[in-house]
Amino acid sequence: HCATISGIFEVGNSPDLPVDAIVIEGKGKTLLPGLIDAHVHTFRREMLERPLDFGVTTVFDMGSVNKTFVKTIKEEDRAGQTTDRADLLSAILWATAPGSHGTQWGEIPTLAEPEDASAFIAQRAADGADYIKIIYDNFKMFDRAIPTLSKETLFATVKAAHVQGFKAVVHSRDVEAYADVVESGADGFVHVVVDEVPGSPLIEAIRTSDMFVSPNLSLARHDGPRLIEDPIIGPMLTEQEIENLNGWRSMRRENGDQVEYDALMAFHRAGVMILAGSDAPNGGTVQGASIHLEMELMVEAGMTPVEALRAATSNPARAFGLEDRGRIAEGLKADLLLVDGKPDQSITDTRKLVMIWKAGTVHGDLNQADILH
Repeated sequence: HCATISGIFEVGNSPDLPVDAIVIEGKGKTLLPGLIDAHVHTFRREMLERPLDFGVTTVFDMGSVNKTFVKTIKEEDRAGQTTDRADLLSAILWATAPGSHGTQWGEIPTLAEPEDASAFIAQRAADGADYIKIIYDNFKMFDRAIPTLSKETLFATVKAAHVQGFKAVVHSRDVEAYADVVESGADGFVHVVVDEVPGSPLIEAIRTSDMFVSPNLSLARHDGPRLIEDPIIGPMLTEQEIENLNGWRSMRRENGDQVEYDALMAFHRAGVMILAGSDAPNGGTVQGASIHLEMELMVEAGMTPVEALRAATSNPARAFGLEDRGRIAEGLKADLLLVDGKPDQSITDTRKLVMIWKAGTVHGDLNQADILH
C-alpha cells in the first residue's frame, strides 16, 4: 500500500516504490482505514485532536452548540489538508421543539411550526451545516412528559432538508417515533429503540428505504471501565477521561439495554446498514477511545468483527456520501491505521495501535523499529 502526501496512489503486493520511500514492516499487523465515529458532540479543538490519538480520523458531530468553533475548523479545511486532528462534519445545531431535548444546554433556536422548517434549515445552511439532525422522540425512558416536534413539523423539516440538499438524520428512541420517521423519508437514525424491538414490517420498511441505524451501545450499559482496564487504552487515558468513563448514567426502562442489543441485531439481520457511533462525550464515553469499545459491543451483540469494522469505516462514509474515505483504495485519502494482530478475527486488536496516518502524515512518534529503508 503506497501513499502520497495525502492520498493513496497504489494498492498491491509489489508496488513501484520511489527510491527514497520508507517501507513499514507489516508482518503480523493489519492496515485499516482510519476509523470514523458517526456520532459525537464537539465544541473545542482538543475534541478533534484527541480522537486521532486512537486512530479516529473523521467524526460526525450531531450537535455542537458552538458555531464559531465549527466555522473555524471549516476555514482550516478550506485552506488545505489538516493532519493534527480528525476531520469534522457537523449538524451545527439540532432541530428540536421548544422545551425539548437539546434545550437544556442553553438558549438555542427551536422549531415549533411546519411552516418555519424551511427558514430553520436555511439558517443551518448559513451556519455551515453538513447535514440536518432532528430530535423526534417520545422519551419513553423518562417518567415525565417532554415535548417533541409534531409529526407535521417532522415531515416539513425532512422535506426542507432534502429540498435544500441536506441529508436528514433523526434522534428517535421508540418504535412509534421510528415509524413516523420512516414515513417522513428521513435518511437514518442516530439512536436505537429502547422500548421494544420493532416488528418485521417496520424493519423491512427501514431496509427498503436505505436508512441506517447508529445504535450507540456505549450508552446502553456501564461498560466504560473496560477501556480503563484495557492494557493498551487504559494507560493512554487522562484522569478526566477516566472520570468520564466512570460517570455513566442513563435513563431507560427496565431491560432497555437488552432491547437495544436485540433491536440492533434485528436490524442487522434484515440488512439495515449499521454505523458505529459513541455519542461522546456523554457520561461513560470519551472521544476516540470509545469507538473501539463500540465495535467490541457490536461483536458481543452478534455482529462479526468484519461487520463491526465496516460500521466504523466504510458504512459511515457510504451513508453520508463521502467517497474519499472509509476504505483502502487508490485515490482515497491516506487516513490509515496500522495495528498489531488480526482485528478481522479479534475486534479488540484495533486497540493495538502501531502507527496512525492522517492525510498521509504520521501522527505521533514514528516507531523506528517498524521501518525498513
